[in-house]
Amino acid sequence: MKKDEIINVLQKDKQYLKENYGVVTIALFGSYAKGLENPESDVDFFVEFNKPSYSILMGLYSYLEDKLNSKIEIVRKGPHISDRFFNSIEKDLIYV
Repeated sequence: MKKDEIINVLQKDKQYLKENYGVVTIALFGSYAKGLENPESDVDFFVEFNKPSYSILMGLYSYLEDKLNSKIEIVRKGPHISDRFFNSIEKDLIYV
């Protein structure tokens, strides 16, 4: 799956993600966002949740893995994210 396909899936499912997982914002980053993915790459998402919880995070994780048929990683937006890390990904974030 390519970047544009992933973005299309997220755009189509945006309301579903909001209603079922409390997703406020979701952005693609990492190798797929840069167009540098390879067969071993996972799909990286930066997500802000309305009411984050472990079960919601795991539900979204499973949903996206199944929907995209790819290995994924989710980084949750919040105070635990260091400025250094956020600054390193900020320029590559593709918000949907």
